[in-house]
Order: sequence, then C-alpha cells, then structure tokens
Amino acid sequence: MSTLQPEILVVIVNYRVGALVVDCLRSLKAEVHAHGARLADVVVVDNQSGDDSVVTMRDAIWREGWQDWARVVESPVNGGFAFGNNLAVREALARRATYDYFWLLNPD
Repeated sequence: MSTLQPEILVVIVNYRVGALVVDCLRSLKAEVHAHGARLADVVVVDNQSGDDSVVTMRDAIWREGWQDWARVVESPVNGGFAFGNNLAVREALARRATYDYFWLLNPD
C-alpha cells in the first residue's frame, strides 16, 4: 500500500540574518530529501535587508547544491513577516502550483 505525500512549500522570510537562513536551510536538507525534492520546495524571501544576505544565501544554495529545492526571491519592499510570506504564496498561486501546505518558517 502506498501513501501519497503532500506537496509542501516552505517559506522563510529573511531580514538581515542571511547566515541564520543558511543554517536553517542546512537543517531542512534531510527533511526535503526524505520528503522528496519534487514534493518540497523552499523559497527564501529577502525583505530588503540591505546587507550581504542575498549574496550569502544564494552562494550557499549553489555551493551546497540545494538549487533543486531552494531559491531566493527579493522583495521590492520590506513589508514585514506577513508581507514576505504572502509574496511567496501569491507567486506560487499565480503559477498555479499545487501545494497542499505552506510552511511559514522563521530562520531562527
């Protein structure tokens, strides 16, 4: 008997804690691979940090080989935690993604 696994979008909102986001992604790696990279995606929304967070996070994603399940989106404004989450969810819904769940995760 096979069990269907739900499709999950993990959203992490960053504001000036790029290194913590990298640690968070590192901690998610085993979960994503256990769940299946096709069934779990991670979007990091940078809320206009104005520091080196975007470079730090994108470099880590490429260096660690996480690009098949993780990516960074730059928000046009810093609208806070809810705005960042909504940005990622709206984008997923606009491209008609079929996620069963959205997991809103703090990097710390």
